[in-house]
Amino acid sequence: MTGGIAAAEAAEPVEAGDLVAARRARLEIAVRRWGWQTIASLTSLVIAFAAIRGIARGYEPVGDNALIALRSRDVFTGDHPFIGAWSSATLGAGIDVNHPGPLLYDVLALPARLLGVSVGVPLAVATLQIVVVWTVGFVAVRAGGATGAIVATSFTALLVWTLGSELLYDPWQPNVMVLPFWLLLCTLWAVAVGRIALLPLAAGVGSFAMQTHLSYVALVPVALLGALGLAAFDRRGDGRIDELRRPIGTSAAVILVLWAQPLWEQVAGPGRGNLGRMLTVATGGGDDPDVTQVETVAPGLSLATRVVGSVFAVPPFWGRSGYDSTVVGGWLSTDDGGRELVTPALASLGASLVGLVVLGALVATAVHGARRAAATHVVRGFVVLAPVLVIAVLTVVVTPIDALGLSPHKVRWLWVLAAFLTMMLVLAGLAVLRADRRSIGLSAVVALGAVALIATLPTFRQTAGPASQDEVWDNVSVLREQLEERLASADVGPVFFDPSTLGFGEPYSAPVLAEFLEHGVDLVVDEHSLVRQLGPGRDLARADDTPRRVLTVRTGPDSVTVPPDEERLAFASEPPAGIPDDEVVFWSVGVFLRVPEVVDR
Repeated sequence: MTGGIAAAEAAEPVEAGDLVAARRARLEIAVRRWGWQTIASLTSLVIAFAAIRGIARGYEPVGDNALIALRSRDVFTGDHPFIGAWSSATLGAGIDVNHPGPLLYDVLALPARLLGVSVGVPLAVATLQIVVVWTVGFVAVRAGGATGAIVATSFTALLVWTLGSELLYDPWQPNVMVLPFWLLLCTLWAVAVGRIALLPLAAGVGSFAMQTHLSYVALVPVALLGALGLAAFDRRGDGRIDELRRPIGTSAAVILVLWAQPLWEQVAGPGRGNLGRMLTVATGGGDDPDVTQVETVAPGLSLATRVVGSVFAVPPFWGRSGYDSTVVGGWLSTDDGGRELVTPALASLGASLVGLVVLGALVATAVHGARRAAATHVVRGFVVLAPVLVIAVLTVVVTPIDALGLSPHKVRWLWVLAAFLTMMLVLAGLAVLRADRRSIGLSAVVALGAVALIATLPTFRQTAGPASQDEVWDNVSVLREQLEERLASADVGPVFFDPSTLGFGEPYSAPVLAEFLEHGVDLVVDEHSLVRQLGPGRDLARADDTPRRVLTVRTGPDSVTVPPDEERLAFASEPPAGIPDDEVVFWSVGVFLRVPEVVDR
């Protein structure tokens, strides 16, 4: 049991009369008793500080974040979301598919409704991350004793630094799931060590991961079954296998409750259920008439090796500077009419192979050393990770690369897996040291975590995802204020939103739609991805033939001129500092309504 290891670690002999040694021993005991709580407290303060500063700077959810906020406000209304957001996996699958479930919406719902999306959403996300930080310490102390908890919370601080301050309150699915997936791995580590009572917690966190982003659908079940298999292996043949019945039963109940909404949508929802669509994608589609053939590129083993090697084995590894720059790429047309993926930031195949071979040697040495030191909990950490790594590599190999290219948001779990592997290497190194040197090593890990937290305090945003579009916060705020005044003072009637004036990934339409829907406007869309985002109740195909005013959002010079048959409801032109006067117009945005008409279906 790891408690015995922790007690042995704390029992460094102190020579009688040696006051310095006695004080050092007392300090070490205090650190081991309160160390992880102190690190968790400091990490929580950093996360809270980042969120509060973001709100004070005028945070506005834009783009996909605004859609997440919109659907969070739909919880427990007539447009309640039973599945997650529309997934960009659609681009490569040839059939519209959403992330499996709405648990992220459920978490954000109450704060978003009570405090408004500009305050409630960042506070809810920050609170979620703080809860994760403390739960990591709670489960890690049960997996690896005091040393395990201190190292785990220190590595949590390092992941917080990797994310950077502005992603600590970002609701975008790939970013918001980094710390919860870290918690899942730490919890499964504890389950594998023998803390089987934590299995329901793992089932809950795993369900949250799977529902929030499609990329976790294969990883989580393998991780759960692997940890459970280790726990069952320990109880084989001596009658203790019955100890698993209650945790497994409770976990099954947790899974059933948390998956009730997606299951309901599959059985009772309109059209083809989302789980069925996911199954179609997983089986390749075949001759399914609903599947459109899309040109994609299969990564293959060579490219997958470069992707995994870039994160695991080549600097900057899973650190901040590589979070959004390591795994990127785009399409390049070749002379023979085919398509080739350009991957300028990825490590070369040779560097990746060398790095992975070296890493494999380190892991083998670490496992051997941990076994000799009787650090069973460390060995179990490596064993829990092994099948997940296999599935991770296979996922990278088979995931089709579509029009978005090689995007890091599709494989964000690689950073978490690499961090967990690094943590196990550190724990193995500590396990083979003498007690006095182990204390020095542990102090170094804590100091590294503390430095990471200090480095997280300055404002820093990663470039991928809606969080990078903070330069439009002012414009969005102006639009929302003008729309709120206009929509509260007059009935604009039924509205049809036409997205044809906007490009992919633009930040403005989602907050505008949210403002209309918040004021009870009867708004519908007919663009397939928007229907999947806003819910089936807002599908033009299900609406009556009432004439509707056509809503458009236009940017740049097109937002300045108002056509004779249109009304401009809102206009904003708040460019970031330093924009030349002759370019200010390109930062303008306007919201327009055209005269009522019967919209073609």
